[in-house]
Amino acid sequence: MAEISAVSGMAARQVRPDPTGQIVPPVLLVVLATATLLPIGALLVRAFLGKDGAFVGLDNFLRYGAEPGLVIAAWNSLSLSMIATVIAMALAFPFAYALVRTAMPGRGIFRLIALLPLLAPSLLPAFGMVYLFGNQGWLKGWLLGESLYGPVGIVIASVFYVFPHAVLILSAGLSAGDQRHYEAARALRAGPWRRFVTVTLPSCRYAAISAASIAFILIFTDFGIPSVVGGSTNVLATDIYKLVIGRFDFEMGAVVGVLLLLPAVVAYGIDWLARKSQRAMITGKSVPIRAERLPLRDLMLFLFATLVAVAILGIIGMAIFGSLVKFWPYNLSLGLQNYERLFTDADEFRALGNSLILAFGTALAGTGLVALSGWLIARKLGNGMVRNGLQGVAMMPVAVPGLVLGLGYVFFFNNPANPLHALQGSLALIILCTVAHFYTVPHLMVVNELLRLDREIDLAAQALRIGPAGTARRIHAPVLLPTLIDVAGYFFVNAMTTVSALIFLFTAQTRPASIAVINLVEGSRIGQASAFAVVIMALSMVAAAIQLTLRHLVIRAQGWRRQTA
Repeated sequence: MAEISAVSGMAARQVRPDPTGQIVPPVLLVVLATATLLPIGALLVRAFLGKDGAFVGLDNFLRYGAEPGLVIAAWNSLSLSMIATVIAMALAFPFAYALVRTAMPGRGIFRLIALLPLLAPSLLPAFGMVYLFGNQGWLKGWLLGESLYGPVGIVIASVFYVFPHAVLILSAGLSAGDQRHYEAARALRAGPWRRFVTVTLPSCRYAAISAASIAFILIFTDFGIPSVVGGSTNVLATDIYKLVIGRFDFEMGAVVGVLLLLPAVVAYGIDWLARKSQRAMITGKSVPIRAERLPLRDLMLFLFATLVAVAILGIIGMAIFGSLVKFWPYNLSLGLQNYERLFTDADEFRALGNSLILAFGTALAGTGLVALSGWLIARKLGNGMVRNGLQGVAMMPVAVPGLVLGLGYVFFFNNPANPLHALQGSLALIILCTVAHFYTVPHLMVVNELLRLDREIDLAAQALRIGPAGTARRIHAPVLLPTLIDVAGYFFVNAMTTVSALIFLFTAQTRPASIAVINLVEGSRIGQASAFAVVIMALSMVAAAIQLTLRHLVIRAQGWRRQTA
């Protein structure tokens, strides 16, 4: 330790200007600002302009308020999102609690089942719902006379869609408790229920707020589910599509984009405050939580988790079954005809190829940019103001709905005066938009992993006249490699399944598979649409399996990890 301190002292006297820290951060800031900040700015500006490009103030917003259908759509989006969020949280909390805080059997299997929806487009649960509860569904009587195509369908499918996200966040929050609090409660003779109310709930309240905020944003801005089971119920996500694509009313589309952005920003602000407070609750003296065995509670939660798992598998299984049926519901014989059409129809096959190119391109470009931005910020390279700007731009996408970002890309890149106008309609632009849309979470993964390294390592490298690039190659890259594999998998899967961010950007030649599913639904070819969604999920599952395998092999090959564990 004394040697490291001595070397660090030498480094403090021998620090020389670093070209990497002076040149790379501003360039990267310009790239990320072009991918996120400028398109959002273009959308905000367009909301205050008329069709002739002149400034009209709030006229577009007043025109929006004068159209009753659009106001109703805003109310539907807000109310249905709140209802679905409450239901999703009511299901996700006990499920996450069962995974983390109990000794019930099969927790690993239940966790895998809960995360399955993450590998599928949001449209897949909607297809399963149609086959189960639609007008010709097997279980339509369960809806007590209500139609699936409307508020009921949107709420049920949205709960299924956001459930795994809520479970992940709540599981992390429930894992971060302090066992000492429970020991103190037992010493005071508090029973299981009192310990739950006075210790468990307060310790995870911030995780619950964060999970609810993320669930609300996802539901409020989702386009796929309302387009399949929304029926005549208008929401903002579908109205913005109708305004831009159907009526070519870009100004009103920009207004709806602003309305979609505001609740998402508020929800993210609440989430940010919750996460900030949660970090302050964890100290270096905290003792990890140990699962407590309570047979009756564990049995009840096991039964609950089983019901939820059966529901998830049932909905996914029904979508797969529907994709194999020849003609629902009149000819239930099974076959691969819907899948064969995907590979014999040139347009659909091209869409599948575009999705693979999009996913690989997003994984490569996104992982590279995230590694660079995370490294610059975590290791404090470059000017502090530029670095703070880089962090702010990297955090922005998580609060921006995909529909809003995609429409911002239309306004920004479709402008003939923009030197980047040539990118409009290309796969390169779609890749850029997808990277920007999902940038924040991988960026935080890289930053948090690199912050685990002591700053003394960088100072010692400087004393040995090893530049930042050399330090990154010899030290940072090996430490970061497993995380970068996870980042690449995250980008790949999300690029395969996303819909909303790309709905305004594709052309006939660059249409990805997730958009092709929407087009098939619009053409009333739900069997083929289900088959396409199942293929997307299968490819995402293969990618996830490859990711886990590569990560395991890398960790096994890095023997120093076992020595320092």
